[in-house]
Amino acid sequence: MSKRALLILSLGFGLCAEVGAAPNGAGYPAANAYAQPAATDNAIFDVLGRLEQLQSEVQQLRGMVEEQSQTIADLQRKQSNMYSDLDDRMQALTAGGQAPQSQSPAPTPAADAAANGQTAVTAAQPAAPAAPTPAPATTATPTAVAPVVDNKPAAAAATSNEKERYQAAYDTLRNGHNTQAIKMFQDLLKDFPAGEFADNSQYWLAEAHKINREFDAARAAFNKVVSQYPNSSKVPDALLKLGYIEFDLQNTAKARDYLTRVTTSYPGTTAAHLAEKKLAQMPQ
Repeated sequence: MSKRALLILSLGFGLCAEVGAAPNGAGYPAANAYAQPAATDNAIFDVLGRLEQLQSEVQQLRGMVEEQSQTIADLQRKQSNMYSDLDDRMQALTAGGQAPQSQSPAPTPAADAAANGQTAVTAAQPAAPAAPTPAPATTATPTAVAPVVDNKPAAAAATSNEKERYQAAYDTLRNGHNTQAIKMFQDLLKDFPAGEFADNSQYWLAEAHKINREFDAARAAFNKVVSQYPNSSKVPDALLKLGYIEFDLQNTAKARDYLTRVTTSYPGTTAAHLAEKKLAQMPQ
């Protein structure tokens, strides 16, 4: 009996030792083991949702950037047109200040001859009845006016045509149709190379090329303003724009030469003021 009891006791102690050595619930899955896949799926869905939200926000930001870029481009074009308009207004004011000096033209020979003819005829009419003999033929000389040819109407018509075409080309440039304006200014200069608006036409032709970023053509056109119309009020503006072009092309030395020439040769002008500002912004 004692051996059997000892055997039973030893078996019991062995089972207790195995149970004590096993971890808590080692033979069975943990209670939260089944919850992990669900938690992982929720985290993935949450990340995907946030990713979609970020993509949507990025698309909105891209749209805003594109809209702002277009707005900036429109503002730059409007600013260029405003400067052009201001420049043209200043030119008009300058021309208006000098206009009264040439508003009193001398009487033409045709007008003098016509006036003298009318006076002679008027004086001869009351004297004719009192004369016993026929009036001398020299008193009536209205035929002297016939050989005089007055070219003023044709010249006025040509000037009016030039002015209308210049205004049409300028309005086309202001409305943003730069390529069409270039063609109109070129035709105008071809038909009126020494016209009243030739210097202005040459300047705005260069400006249209500059707006189109056709820098070589713009440089050549601005140089023509300086060389062909040295007494024009557009010369300082042309030199200023040449400085701008060289600065945009990173030719700092040439840009500085043009801008300095504006400030020294044309002090006190709007172009000189703008040149001084640009020089102050340039690296030394």
